[in-house]
Amino acid sequence: MDSAKPRFGIIISMFPELHETFILRELVALEKRGLQFDIFSLQFPRDPITIDDAIRLSEERTTYAKLISVTSLSAFAKTLFTKPIKTLRAIGKVVWVGRSRPKDVLKNLAILPLTLQFHAIGQARGIQHWHGHWANIPTTACWFLQQIHGVSWSAAIHGEDIFSPNSFLSHKLDDAAFSVVCSGYFCSHLQQELGLQRPADIHLNYHGLDPRVMQRSAHRSFNARDVNSRLKLVSIGRLVPTKGHDVLIKACALLKSEYQIDFELQLIGSGPIQAELEALAQAQGVTEHIQFRGGLAFEDVLSTLEDADLFCLAPRLIPGHPPDGIPNVIAEAMALRVPVVSNRVSAIPELLEHGKTGQLVTVDDVDGFASAIAELANSPELAKSISDAGFDKVAQLFDQQKNIDELISLFERYVPGKVV
Repeated sequence: MDSAKPRFGIIISMFPELHETFILRELVALEKRGLQFDIFSLQFPRDPITIDDAIRLSEERTTYAKLISVTSLSAFAKTLFTKPIKTLRAIGKVVWVGRSRPKDVLKNLAILPLTLQFHAIGQARGIQHWHGHWANIPTTACWFLQQIHGVSWSAAIHGEDIFSPNSFLSHKLDDAAFSVVCSGYFCSHLQQELGLQRPADIHLNYHGLDPRVMQRSAHRSFNARDVNSRLKLVSIGRLVPTKGHDVLIKACALLKSEYQIDFELQLIGSGPIQAELEALAQAQGVTEHIQFRGGLAFEDVLSTLEDADLFCLAPRLIPGHPPDGIPNVIAEAMALRVPVVSNRVSAIPELLEHGKTGQLVTVDDVDGFASAIAELANSPELAKSISDAGFDKVAQLFDQQKNIDELISLFERYVPGKVV
């Protein structure tokens, strides 16, 4: 190990997690740049690990341990004995600040013994800085280590739990060296709405796109469609109310009845409301036009996108449900030069500018969504213009190399020593 370089401890709720491939890509990119780090997973993986990089990192760099064990309880007891005031003060602050959300308090306290076990391991390995992914439990683990052991830490925020009443979050972020957040929408919320003491230490840092998308996009051009051919639509997302698939299905009914457009929609994803959406398609008279594909392997998702004329997603915000920032599928479609129709909600307008880089519709506006699809279907020139401009926009914002450079520069700014 190069003693001149600080070693990082990366705390994640569960590594790897199927829907968090953006974290995996970031870790692989940081590894290639020479960042020295170990991963600490608060939970064991629930699904089989199938991605080669995830298998390698889980075997070579990741520490797993039970939430409660003799080792973790021993670490807690030792810390309580050697640093009683700091330990009890940290526990008291969690209880007091989070008293309006007792379930969250219990979750935060439950990981303390394991966190202290991880610290003992990290101390033996020479870890000097901790970095927690997501706004909830992993950042609490890092905060505990800072409060009790005085180590430095930073947060990577991806949207989880930042819009719900969570007074503890502002306390944590005020104590972090810095935080990065994956969209301007989320970044502005944290800087302006939480009353942070140092809002300037919240930094925007977009995720990079999967290299497989960029490899394919390098050889892609706009797929011009004959206006008399069947319109091929694709939508990708879990079958849950926040994704707005019901709006898209109703818009498809209007494509058939009012716009007289022959189309097919491939709906990729699985979820609890599939039967409800299938019943809606039947009631709207578009069953024969819609294929419910279920979950697909990523390569199959990309192949389906490449064959599409338009990508459609109609998400909405629902109280109590974490909002999407910029859905990865929108960025992936744009990178593959597929024009996108979506909603003016959350961080999506950071990518889609109506009529230029995409088509934006008001949330739950079925008529507007159908009209936006029909306009692109009937105007190949507009579709190509949006395809070209959309590709340029996503290539600018989601450049993996540029975004990793920005993240490393933040580490070098806030963490003592030459990082890479």
